[in-house]
Amino acid sequence: MITSIHPFMEKLIDYAGLFPPAELPMQAAIQQYHSYMHDQDQWMLGKFVIPIARLNELAPFKRMFSANHPLSLSVIGNRSRSAAECLTLLTGSLEWIEEFRNQYQLAAAVHSLELPLPAVTIDHELLQSISQETSAARLITFCELTYPLDSQWENAMNEAIVQFAAFNADSNVSLGIKLRTGGVIASAFPSPSQVATALAACRDGQVPMKFTAGLHHPIRMLRDEVHTKMHGFLNVFFAGLLAWEHGLDHDAIRSILHDEEPADFEFGADGIKWRQLAMSSEAVKRCRAKAMLSYGSCSFDEPREELRELNCLEQRRG
Repeated sequence: MITSIHPFMEKLIDYAGLFPPAELPMQAAIQQYHSYMHDQDQWMLGKFVIPIARLNELAPFKRMFSANHPLSLSVIGNRSRSAAECLTLLTGSLEWIEEFRNQYQLAAAVHSLELPLPAVTIDHELLQSISQETSAARLITFCELTYPLDSQWENAMNEAIVQFAAFNADSNVSLGIKLRTGGVIASAFPSPSQVATALAACRDGQVPMKFTAGLHHPIRMLRDEVHTKMHGFLNVFFAGLLAWEHGLDHDAIRSILHDEEPADFEFGADGIKWRQLAMSSEAVKRCRAKAMLSYGSCSFDEPREELRELNCLEQRRG
């Protein structure tokens, strides 16, 4: 039976096999992605995530892709220490992307740029420059805010997201936020309260979001490999979607992020439901397209197989 899992999970997982903890060699990662493209679960697969500095390593694999089955990419820009350095590096990155497009032609499509911003005050001038350059390069852009994950993080994030919201309100092209939800050590994981702050601020400002790191598992759980609780991707996306649909406050969003009970997250024939909060499949589809776009994961297998263990996905054929 087709359920609301389909609009919820469609192209949700951007494959980041090059990154820790998997950290596969390029050949292994690109072969995995190619295999997933032709798998029964390909409808859940998003883009292949690659650092800008490694684009040239894709040259030997062009024959694996075609205009009918192109390599879909999200490129990660270089980190910088100042606004000026950020813009200088951005110009160089866009030149490399254009060179890559000329090389691959219709066999690849670079759809989006994930750009780490320096840990500085975000202003209109910086966002205007980023928007002008990336929109001219036909890229959807998500900016990663790199403030230290300390007691000032929530205030810094709120202030920055307000700037993004104000810019987007006056612009024809919206810039999104990329939120880091974990890593390979416990200190890299923001708390449910911190994630709730970012979700609420982006909802209030109508700022699109994507996520990265730490979302291998559907439901929040304690994991020995990182010695902390990892956020569940169902928690994060249910919280974000329902926050948009119902105008949830910070505490309600945090409650969804905290929840470790799989039975509280339901996929019905007509929509999703967390406890008493429901959202139609059509509303999920609309919100996914404009607000809660995707998340990067170094594993495509873990998320889908654990969804099967929860009986959210049909079993694999053959």
